[in-house]
Amino acid sequence: MSGKSTATSTTGVSTPPPHVLPTTPYTIFQSSVKRAKNLIIIHHLAHGEKGKPPALLADAHRASIVLAVSALDAYVRTLVIDRIVATVADPKKSVPLKLREKIKECVGHDVIFEAARQGDLSSKVEKAMREKFDDQSFQGVKKITEAMRLIGHEDIFAKIAESAAINEKQLKSKIGKFTDRRHIIAHCGDYDLNQNPPMENKLLKEEVLDCIRTVDLIAREINKL
Repeated sequence: MSGKSTATSTTGVSTPPPHVLPTTPYTIFQSSVKRAKNLIIIHHLAHGEKGKPPALLADAHRASIVLAVSALDAYVRTLVIDRIVATVADPKKSVPLKLREKIKECVGHDVIFEAARQGDLSSKVEKAMREKFDDQSFQGVKKITEAMRLIGHEDIFAKIAESAAINEKQLKSKIGKFTDRRHIIAHCGDYDLNQNPPMENKLLKEEVLDCIRTVDLIAREINKL
């Protein structure tokens, strides 16, 4: 019995797959910072060029500071966990003393012993680190410095200042100020509770832009390491 053959063509140009950027701690940070910038644009578009904007639109600026500082927090946390796991999984890499101490504290000697026997140390360390860091803040000079020490960067703000050719003291002062402001917005409604009655703090657009520039610079310089 004969059948009909079906002709096929190999000519033509196939459609290339869509380009997808790799998802890394830094690309996620960049997306969050872009959203913080979008809030400034929303504020501008909402009132246009006509007179003074309604006071409620200042909340877009407050939200922008919260989002920007939180983006840096998430970036440092994710980066540190990823680097810790990669370090533990690679026998050729040296483990900083601070990290050794943290692993012993978080994982425990018994778990480390059993994980070593089963050849499953890296997954145990990753699980313990994520659980440990999940409810911790990585905001402010002290927390960022301590976190970066775990992956071998003893004085991260000195490195950032040198690489970016800026004043280290001023950089620390700025990130401390914006971290404090984020906490006041998130936990106190951006009111000065030392006043009676409490007074709402003012927030200028330039302060928001400076906050975004500062966290962006810190993350960008850390990403270079």
